[in-house]
Amino acid sequence: MKKIYTRLFSLIAILILGSCTEKYELETGFDAPESLINPAANQLVVIDLENGTPTVFEWAKSKSYYGGVVLYEVLFDKENGNFTNPIYKTVSNAGGGDNWLSLTPKQLIVLAKSAGIGIDSEGAVKWKVVASQGGEKKETQETRIIKLRRPAGIAEIPSELFIYGQGFEAQSINAAMKFKKTDDGVFEIFASLGNSEINLCNSLSASKIYYKLSNDNKLIESETESGTPINGTGKVYRIVVDFNLLTIKTTEIQSIQMIRTWQYNLGDFTYVGNHKFELKNIALPFYHDWGYPEERYRFWVTTNEGREIWGSYHNDQMNGSNIPGMPAFGNPPDGTQPAQYYNVYNLADIPSAGQNQDWVGMYKLPKDSENKHANVVLDMSPIGDYKHSVIIID
Repeated sequence: MKKIYTRLFSLIAILILGSCTEKYELETGFDAPESLINPAANQLVVIDLENGTPTVFEWAKSKSYYGGVVLYEVLFDKENGNFTNPIYKTVSNAGGGDNWLSLTPKQLIVLAKSAGIGIDSEGAVKWKVVASQGGEKKETQETRIIKLRRPAGIAEIPSELFIYGQGFEAQSINAAMKFKKTDDGVFEIFASLGNSEINLCNSLSASKIYYKLSNDNKLIESETESGTPINGTGKVYRIVVDFNLLTIKTTEIQSIQMIRTWQYNLGDFTYVGNHKFELKNIALPFYHDWGYPEERYRFWVTTNEGREIWGSYHNDQMNGSNIPGMPAFGNPPDGTQPAQYYNVYNLADIPSAGQNQDWVGMYKLPKDSENKHANVVLDMSPIGDYKHSVIIID
């Protein structure tokens, strides 16, 4: 009897499963997005670089017949384009899963450039959405025109910066000099500057962005090589370009002296070009006025804004560093000094609270150089650390 019941239940289960198999049909497919929602047709989008407010593109969500995921891609083209070769395309937010796309002002600038919309100008682009699922694609029947207002300003801070021009030491782009990047968005260079124009660009390749000062003296992008007028005397200047403040600041380096403690001038440097200053054949008397040799020195720099002191990273006792991670070396250099020993810093940039300012940032003249002569070079090249060298010549 037990075997009969078992066979009966098995037969019923087979009939039930067979019945379900015959009736069930897997629903595949999805609907294309029905409509675009935002921005409105012909809406003007003013690209706001200062506030950084994103612009949201939104459309009706696709319906999936069996609940699967539908992915979206947004295509942009010129006003008279047909999307066969879109000027800009990207997946929607959430890796393509959301039925909306958020574009930052920087991304909108890229879109505007691709559409041929110039700086401080207005133009139109159109957009549509393509939905996909399982390799199948469906697109919106609607396409929409929006207008973009591209501002004057900086869309993206460059990672590199180059300078040349009629009023500069390097007069053509073929001889352009590269700035030293001192901070995010801040670039610095030492070179001779006359009374004419400079040109700034982010690259020396065929595709480059130029920068210039606007009528209100703020940095803006330029689509041409037009330069910025600069007032210079022909002497060497420190030029600082700050993309955070949108400024160009020039400081004339009027003189540099090598000062042995306290105020004994060993000699005045001469600018020789290519970011370098030289002091040749200087005498190195150590003066034993205090009963022991005095070989410490640093540099006094006179600018059109006052005096700066350039020197080492050492504290006032030369037994510690004012820059974290730098090893102290308080002896006359003899070849065993750290590689950073001859680095040059503007001491105004180095905190030294509580230290004697007459002794901060000192170096020592090389071992066994007393009563000899030397050539000294200050190298403010943009590549690597600013540094100097003292070469004993007799």
